[in-house]
Amino acid sequence: MRKFYFLLLITSITFGQSAITPGMVHPKVKQDPTSDKTYAIYLPRGYDAQSTYPVVFVFDEKGRGDLITQQFSIGAALTSSIVIGANYELDSTIKPALKQMEELINRSYDQYAIDRDKIILAGFGDASLVTSTSAQLSNSTYGLIAVGDAFLDKKLLSKNPKLKVSILSPDEGKQFYKLRAYGTGYSLDKFIKGYHVYDGGDLPESGYLATALTDILIDEDVEKERVQQFYDTDMAFADLLYKKQKHVYAYNFVTALKTKYKKILDIDSQKELAKEIRFNKAFRAKRDRSTVITYGEGLLAEDFKYYLAEDTQKAFFDNLGWWSYQMDELDVKIDSTASSKQERKAAIRLKGFVQNSVEQQYEIVKAQNSTPEKLLFVNILRTLVSPSNQDAFIQVIGLSAREGDINASLFYLEELLKSGYTDYDNLYAIPYTTALRIGPEWNEIIKDYLGKSKYY
Repeated sequence: MRKFYFLLLITSITFGQSAITPGMVHPKVKQDPTSDKTYAIYLPRGYDAQSTYPVVFVFDEKGRGDLITQQFSIGAALTSSIVIGANYELDSTIKPALKQMEELINRSYDQYAIDRDKIILAGFGDASLVTSTSAQLSNSTYGLIAVGDAFLDKKLLSKNPKLKVSILSPDEGKQFYKLRAYGTGYSLDKFIKGYHVYDGGDLPESGYLATALTDILIDEDVEKERVQQFYDTDMAFADLLYKKQKHVYAYNFVTALKTKYKKILDIDSQKELAKEIRFNKAFRAKRDRSTVITYGEGLLAEDFKYYLAEDTQKAFFDNLGWWSYQMDELDVKIDSTASSKQERKAAIRLKGFVQNSVEQQYEIVKAQNSTPEKLLFVNILRTLVSPSNQDAFIQVIGLSAREGDINASLFYLEELLKSGYTDYDNLYAIPYTTALRIGPEWNEIIKDYLGKSKYY
């Protein structure tokens, strides 16, 4: 009877997966018959339900599981891995988000031939904060691929001391400096198996995802022939970057391969390509220009960090003009066609760094129950560094009214409406504005932009 039951179980699992063709990405598979949630899946060619395979669970801040699973398919084919990508966003708070991850992972255990010793979590953007936290807390997680952001803590990592981490950092990302500190610092070098900077601000090319996957899966148990395949694929991608005139990216990528493969393979081709790029005139010019820009960028980032703490502590309203000027200067470099590509990228990084740092400072000030002056200062600063941040304008309107500064409240009300704000009812519910919103000025401004007002 037991044997008969086991055969029925195997048959039902196989039948349940029969619609999923190995070697192809299936963009939408229902996670649960009673749920609207779906995931994308890639099963490697030759998939056998009686075997087991490494698995990558993908979680993206925009819920693009189908797109990212497709991007991962080259690396998954190379490493004979399963990829499962959630087609939904994780919750914004940590506990519900971890529960969402757990549900998908546990259901996948029941349905697919997963090697539970080779569980890899891949997080993209804000979702990477959740996946990196989960990976450190659970010693059942073998690897972490962090794209665009991460949270790594030495004490947390002690809970999963065998964790392998590969970081992919967009060079226009708002967390570029944090990821660089993780990737190049010595305190986490035991865990970091790869750190790669790629061109842009969103998703990396497939070659970067493939190398991140092999960063994690290379170990003493992998046959030399398989490692050679990993190396050949990495070298082909490095050569592609070089041919696309991405000289600095190609050089950084190919030089990282030395550490990855030198103890296992003959890497003469890596040395030859690195040398060829190093003596390329275009590479030298870009590298020299990058050195100059990076130096100035680092100094300005330190200034922003220092003045943000200092100005917030003192609620130094007189220095808001300096902040406005600096943001204007960055915008000019971002928008100008005269700026070099490297200058533009540095400006994008700096602006993202400032916006993120100011938001963090705001959360700190709010949590500390700080003085009204500090709260008002940091919210005005939020409007300067992120003019589309409508919550910041609403906060300033209310806080200014609280301080009796009617002109400031009316000014920021109009700026809010200029930004495209249309929540009519909420305009009449902003805290501390009871007297203002029954007056003619308030209603006239609203009527000018929304075509109606409540009292005039």
